[in-house]
Amino acid sequence: MYTTLILDLGDVLFHWSPVTQTAVSAKNLKKMISSTIWSEYERGYFSEERCCEKLGHAFNNSVGEIRKAMEVVRSSFRLDQSMYSAVCDLKRACNLQVIVMSNMSVPDYALVRTLFPDQTVFDEVFISGVIGMRKPDERFFNHVLEKIHTLPQRAIFVDDKLANVTSAQSLGIKALVCQNTPDTIHELWTILDHSAKLRKQIIYTAPKGFSSTVAEVKSFDDDWSLVRILDMDQDTYDDNVLDSTLEYHLAISSEDLPLQDSLLEA
Repeated sequence: MYTTLILDLGDVLFHWSPVTQTAVSAKNLKKMISSTIWSEYERGYFSEERCCEKLGHAFNNSVGEIRKAMEVVRSSFRLDQSMYSAVCDLKRACNLQVIVMSNMSVPDYALVRTLFPDQTVFDEVFISGVIGMRKPDERFFNHVLEKIHTLPQRAIFVDDKLANVTSAQSLGIKALVCQNTPDTIHELWTILDHSAKLRKQIIYTAPKGFSSTVAEVKSFDDDWSLVRILDMDQDTYDDNVLDSTLEYHLAISSEDLPLQDSLLEA
């Protein structure tokens, strides 16, 4: 079952226009942001001023022209209100932690973050300009998963770039290409609603009378253990192969054992 939603920013949570009406055409701007120079800039290798200098030399534009084009692009940043609202609703309804993972410079993120009415909807933010890695580098994904203490199979990742989605999928993450907002929102609700219903189905329909034995803690009645099995591998649930006694092999305190009622409300 899914506990974490990892989101890209550009063309997922906000949109922008490459049309600058400056000496830097939209075509050349796209070439610039696809260049090695831009990739290094987004990993924090050098300052914005140095980036403009390098791009000017490589694409035969003045530093002033490139700086002006960047300012115009930034003025075009617009929040995708539908996606943002859907993320807020999904977070509440499915008890998700919501993570931002984006290829972006520090100056750009400083502006983008002001677009969100409530930034607390994001539990953690990972920006390439701070981390020093960019998608689709698998190391970036592994870094994020490690920091948020989440297994790949518990996470859903949304990005507008197929290469980034493919990289996430190779690690076992459920990943979606965001081609348009309505379809992506519908797909997220479908996936997460199924996950929630499956969790409840186990509680209501699985054979009852299970018990669990925790190291150094006495045996207790426990149907919740079935949910934990599904958490570990949601694709292998089969009530025909479960034994009526399930044993944990981790020493945990009784405080770590949630009540079934709280699960039913999730």
